[in-house]
Amino acid sequence: MFRTSKLKELLKRKPLFLVLVPLFFIYNGYNELFGFLTFAFVLNNTFQVLLVTAVMFGISHLLLRNITKASVATFFILLFYLSFGFLHDALKSLPVHPLLYAYSFLLPVALLITIVIYRILYRSNSNFHQLFLYINLLFTALILSEIPHSVKRYQLDQSVHNLLDFRFKAWNAYKPSVATPDSLKPDIYFLVFDAYASSKSLNDELQKDNSVFENFLKQQGFYTIEKSAANYNFTIHSISTTFNMEYLPEFILPVMKDPKAYFWGTASILDNSLFSILKKEQYRIHNLQPISFNNPDWPLDPYFNDLKERHFFFKTFPGRIYRDIFWNYNQIEIGLIKKIQHTLIDKRNEAIEKRLLFTKQAIENTCSKVGPPKFVYGHFMLPHEPYVFDRNGRIQTRNYSNQKSPDFYFEQLLYANSILSNLITHIKTNNKRNTVIIVEGDHGYQSFTGKKNNFTSFENLNSLYFPDQDYRMLNDTLSPVNTFRIVLNKYFNAGFPILENLHTPVSADDESINPTKKILPAHSLSNQDH
Repeated sequence: MFRTSKLKELLKRKPLFLVLVPLFFIYNGYNELFGFLTFAFVLNNTFQVLLVTAVMFGISHLLLRNITKASVATFFILLFYLSFGFLHDALKSLPVHPLLYAYSFLLPVALLITIVIYRILYRSNSNFHQLFLYINLLFTALILSEIPHSVKRYQLDQSVHNLLDFRFKAWNAYKPSVATPDSLKPDIYFLVFDAYASSKSLNDELQKDNSVFENFLKQQGFYTIEKSAANYNFTIHSISTTFNMEYLPEFILPVMKDPKAYFWGTASILDNSLFSILKKEQYRIHNLQPISFNNPDWPLDPYFNDLKERHFFFKTFPGRIYRDIFWNYNQIEIGLIKKIQHTLIDKRNEAIEKRLLFTKQAIENTCSKVGPPKFVYGHFMLPHEPYVFDRNGRIQTRNYSNQKSPDFYFEQLLYANSILSNLITHIKTNNKRNTVIIVEGDHGYQSFTGKKNNFTSFENLNSLYFPDQDYRMLNDTLSPVNTFRIVLNKYFNAGFPILENLHTPVSADDESINPTKKILPAHSLSNQDH
């Protein structure tokens, strides 16, 4: 009884919540990406949040001249600071007027509320013991409640093998009728240009003519799928499906706002049925793409690096300001702000160009007329936004907000054509004659009209080169899920059936596990197993 009373007095008098709130924020965020964040990364972010808390407390103490009042003020400001992302997303999901979640409204209201809180606390004579007790108990309970979430996430990750598709159905079904001699195994180059729309889509929707590049492909002996459409209009789902040669399992919902879906999806681009089959056939895999985390073939920062590196930051008030507002207000003619904006944009453009040039050079370096068979996957973030380049590869402008238009998109697409033409010529000149080349957009043009789920966003470039020019297995509606089924049927006697063409829009939901479908166990053979 004595110990209980002593503990209660401690909880009533000590602002333990100044540590408990940051710890809950970090633990909750860690559970979202359970197992994907390193201990050092979590520890570093914990230190940063505690440092911000200390600074807030110091400022509050200077203003209020009282430790208790400063603790209460810090709590309310810290709670707003750390929970802003959640609150803002929740507000946007409600049927309210857009003004209520616009920053032009929220920022003045937040400032006004902060002033009112400080004014009330300055005049208050309360000892705040009951408030301390309540907040300390609440956040202790919230931290403890995260432990079952960790267990659940661990079980979930184990059940899906940390992959969007762990079934490996095509790999398990791969039983070629006749073994292919090594001398007949073709090198395969799979060149993906992100968001590259089909010529039909460019002409019909954007009134843009891409016939010059079409004619180049035809002259080079390619067969272009004129009515091609991606199976999903989002990169990780589209490429995962292409490599697994199967649609996503029914217990996986294609969504774009679930962080773990990105990690599972990017892992599936490293570990899938196609790579398992090719490794069995003694292929060397060159995975020259910036999409996946922990890709041993990619020495630069991955494309989705911010998703990981700023996982905690983008939940906070300043993180959302940076993410949502900063780029939209680059017209502000204030010297320091303009200089910071230009520095960040230049740094971004430099990183884009560096990734682009590295991918091109790395692909060219794989070319050889001798050696064992190889599969080369090169993924270019072109003509995907941001629209940085003109048709000649020159950086167009530092003005990011004005580049969200079909004209800028098409300029970057023409630059992509130049890179692609050079690559095709280089591969055909410097690699083996028995080389398959597949050129593909992972999805089509994503308009900025808010209609990302219309069919235009599916209509993609899809063109194949077979060295024997025998295209009888192809047709004008072939979709990417069947691309490698056909390649394996043609060159490895795989006997895979051709799947029906399905085109599923990726939603803006935030949970990738379908609660109405059970995750059925399946044996997944990862690349590490063979």
